[in-house]
Amino acid sequence: MKKILINILILLTPVSLPAVAHGTEPHAALDISQAWARKTGARTASTAVYLDIKNLSEKVEKLLSVGSNRASMAMIHRSSEQDGIMRMEMQDTVEIRPGATVSFEPGGLHIMLTNLDEPLKQGQLFPLRLTFEHAGEVEIFVEVTGIAGLEKQ
Repeated sequence: MKKILINILILLTPVSLPAVAHGTEPHAALDISQAWARKTGARTASTAVYLDIKNLSEKVEKLLSVGSNRASMAMIHRSSEQDGIMRMEMQDTVEIRPGATVSFEPGGLHIMLTNLDEPLKQGQLFPLRLTFEHAGEVEIFVEVTGIAGLEKQ
């Protein structure tokens, strides 16, 4: 029953509104939007999460870590092509300059979730924790989309 109530609350959470995080310092403000991940198959154990993070403060902000109760491991990665081969490198942090937006998107930065607790189904929402140097821990909801992803707004 508790799981059903939690799922209902998640479904009632508006996805199109940005998550705005205000940390303990007045300058630590972020606009986090467009968070999505593709649906997975029954045998798929991992997925990538994509989103946009805008730094509304006057100080450099850093994304330090990520986590989700839907996966046993979450990491920040960057995909790149080198000599015709796609490579994925783990990132310790991601810097977001004042006024800048950093986009996590296919073929670039993304959050890798591995060992999913169950397949992701289109239309679901799930929580993702982002920990920042100044803003602290911020929880957002990720929308599970079809194979085409989320249309940028």
